[in-house]
Amino acid sequence: MKIVPALLMTSLCLASIGANAAESGDIKTAKDCLAYGKRVMKNNPDMMVVLNQAKIKNEGIQINRYEEKVGKQPVSSEVVASISSSQEIRGSILCLYESDKKPLYFHYTPFE
Repeated sequence: MKIVPALLMTSLCLASIGANAAESGDIKTAKDCLAYGKRVMKNNPDMMVVLNQAKIKNEGIQINRYEEKVGKQPVSSEVVASISSSQEIRGSILCLYESDKKPLYFHYTPFE
């Protein structure tokens, strides 16, 4: 009978490790989105002030994966992340990805 609790505990540990790995992958993807936004917005000084102060909120990341087209362009992922600065919550960023490594589109929405 002691085998069942041991297997249950092992399963729970492996599940939490998998969840943390997925969570850290989501954070990396959100940070990649922010970095892409900085590259795209480099000629907009006001936007660069906001993006350079931005910190990704770990609990505010949502990644939607699908295989759809926007017009003729294939899109595989939509990344939405809440960003904040040391003073306040700033807003959210959105990126569309052609693949998990190639962002196509960036948008910043300020919270009012």
